[in-house]
Amino acid sequence: MVTVTEPDSDWNGKPLDELAEEWQKILQDEMVRFKELTSQKVILQRLRRAFQLFLGLLLASGIIWFLQRVLTRRQQTLEAHYEEQLAAIASAEKTHQRNAPIITNVSSDLPEGEESEAREIAEMRSHFLEALQAQFSVKRQLDVDKFLKWALFWIFILMWYVGIARIISTVPLLMRWSVYVWATPLALLAIWFGISLLIRISRSLIDRFLFSWKINGLLPIGETQRIALRTKTISEALKGLITFVLILAGIVWTLGLFNIPTSSILAGGAVIGLAISFGSQSLIKDLVNGCLILIEDQFAVGDVVKIGDKSGLVERLNLRVTQLRNGEGQLITIPNSSITNVCNLTRLWSRVDFSIIVAYENDPVKVLKVLKQVSEDLYNEPGWRDRLIESPDVLGIDELDHTGMLVRVWIKTLPLEQWSVGREFRLRVRQAFEANQIQIGKPQWITYSASLENLNLNATPAVSSP
Repeated sequence: MVTVTEPDSDWNGKPLDELAEEWQKILQDEMVRFKELTSQKVILQRLRRAFQLFLGLLLASGIIWFLQRVLTRRQQTLEAHYEEQLAAIASAEKTHQRNAPIITNVSSDLPEGEESEAREIAEMRSHFLEALQAQFSVKRQLDVDKFLKWALFWIFILMWYVGIARIISTVPLLMRWSVYVWATPLALLAIWFGISLLIRISRSLIDRFLFSWKINGLLPIGETQRIALRTKTISEALKGLITFVLILAGIVWTLGLFNIPTSSILAGGAVIGLAISFGSQSLIKDLVNGCLILIEDQFAVGDVVKIGDKSGLVERLNLRVTQLRNGEGQLITIPNSSITNVCNLTRLWSRVDFSIIVAYENDPVKVLKVLKQVSEDLYNEPGWRDRLIESPDVLGIDELDHTGMLVRVWIKTLPLEQWSVGREFRLRVRQAFEANQIQIGKPQWITYSASLENLNLNATPAVSSP
């Protein structure tokens, strides 16, 4: 029953009779349409159409699944190739560091042999830059594949959403819910699609910015590996922060979509956050100091450092803690807020500070000559030349005391190579001293032999040694 009133007539701007006839015609058409929809023939046709839509969804899902498998396999191949590029860059950097002193001395007046060697080093540098560019190319292909997988995922979600909405709009018994399907769920899908897209764009921009910093041609090649280690930690921290902010914004928009008051939730969250901040001041100090460590490049993953009375290889570094692996295999976790003084033993290069005390009976010129010979032999040997940046420097006699003459040698090595080089150099020095009959310094003392009854003040003291 429908009643046509004067306000209805005024609202539609039509006489009562005309408006009543119009509404009667609309109701009559809807009744006819409903009768047709509820007929057995139409119901079977629509069910058949809905079944076809469902089969189409299954077929399209299978195609998407196959494409994702192909992209996954390609991604695994590219990642393996990416690791090979990293190894090639590390090898090129090591070779460049080893030959860096030769590059700085290159001039047009060099002999032909040295000029050829300098040309080879220049080509090596060119290959290094090419390998770095190839690494960027592989990384870009990986990003494209990840974006395609992400796009396929959202195509899958959108396809099933539209397909289910069409099925609900097709089946007569489900048509009453078609309006609701196209309302709130569509807005919810659009919100989280936008959030996901913004996260991917922000991550891509961060990677591009940090990679452009890493391949800056104005920086020495020796800095490239350290920057790569730093950018990994910095990018993870920035990506985590941006992801957290965007997801929080998406949750707020989602709550607003369901008419849940977000202002009170945000106010309560602010109060809770303030209370947590007072109770976790050490955590805030950890984060701040972690940022300063990364910005100032105090150390990075792969460095050997000494922090207070703890030392070891930096195995993990984030904004909150630093984890070291010491020589005994123990994993030491240090909060960043407690890090005040750091001794970095492998910053770009390392050094073997070799010192030995020889006896006064040895000829100092001969001792220095033997040490120089051992240093040259070690530097000229191919197996050890790769680990040395420059020829060892025999400084000379640094100290004289009652035990003998202290002779010092400095050996500049690649990072993390000072221990193996130092062990080999000590072995060769020991063998060379034995072959040249060079004596190691020994402590000496004076023994007085006198009695109280017959004290001879002019007695000559006897010097003995062990």
